[in-house]
Amino acid sequence: MAKLNQSAIGCYIRFWTRFAKVNGRATRAEYWHPFWINFLITSLLGIVSVGTLGSIFAVVLLIPTFTVTCRRLHDTSRTMILAILHHLSGIISTIGACLFILGIIYLIVNNDARLFGTATFAWLFGSAITSLIWLYTVIVLAMPGKKRPNRYGKGGSCPPMKDNEVVAE
Repeated sequence: MAKLNQSAIGCYIRFWTRFAKVNGRATRAEYWHPFWINFLITSLLGIVSVGTLGSIFAVVLLIPTFTVTCRRLHDTSRTMILAILHHLSGIISTIGACLFILGIIYLIVNNDARLFGTATFAWLFGSAITSLIWLYTVIVLAMPGKKRPNRYGKGGSCPPMKDNEVVAE
């Protein structure tokens, strides 16, 4: 039974059955198996429907991906604030890229280089910050979880314990 729990299919089933639960912990397999499976599904849907179905599926994945990220971070004894920053960094990066493109369009239309320099600096600075947040989060998500129970529970990387067993911190 333990082998089925960590299989790709078992992890993917848990990904969808626990889609709204931010409490608890998740192993690396519970995070990374759904990640690559969803990547393949989104890619195939995008190819088949010229992006439409892939985009719809990506929107459907927002909440379950966020919650499994929270649980994975809990397994490494980190709060969900990092998950919030990780997800917001993508949004901030997209907004920054859009503003940069609007700055280029403004430069072309009005031939005013002042706004272009400001937009370039803001885009580069925002991209650097969001890239650092993203990189740190991915490194943490790839790290092994804590083997002992923590404030988020006994699940995840923590081996099953007997009910009367006490763990010394």
